[in-house]
Amino acid sequence: MPRGLGDLAASAADVAKAIPEAERRGVTRAALHTTQVIRAEIRRVTGDMRLSGVGATGAKVGARYDLKRGRASATAEVKATGPLHLIERDTSAHVIWPKGRTYSRTRRGGIRRRGTKTALTIGSNLRAYADHRGTTGQYPFRKGWQKAAQKTPLIFRQEVRKQIVRAWQ
Repeated sequence: MPRGLGDLAASAADVAKAIPEAERRGVTRAALHTTQVIRAEIRRVTGDMRLSGVGATGAKVGARYDLKRGRASATAEVKATGPLHLIERDTSAHVIWPKGRTYSRTRRGGIRRRGTKTALTIGSNLRAYADHRGTTGQYPFRKGWQKAAQKTPLIFRQEVRKQIVRAWQ
């Protein structure tokens, strides 16, 4: 049975009202998908979403998203949580000094120690400092969002289409 012109106009008005909500839902679904893919990459690198050797029980790392409010169109920001930068990026060679000591440079470029006498335990040896050779980044966040970027537009379009069809009926 054909629809009347008044019914068609009411359906069009309902669709216009539903578009902002459809955008918000599409962005939420796409951001959730992206976050899940990034978390899977982080889990692949870390094993248990914790960085061993950071803090007493290992630092938790992960990803989350925040919906941005008060804008004309819906947006989401996907962020890394915890000290993910330690495995995301390269680190350069550096010296690790024990806690409790203060170090300053002398006029001739030497190092002057101040504070209590402490040492680093490396294996079973005590050391005054350690030379760290640096690390190569594994880039789990970058790899995750690059994988997710292939399906994100499709997820967004499907969710918006579903909301518009629901409003049109």
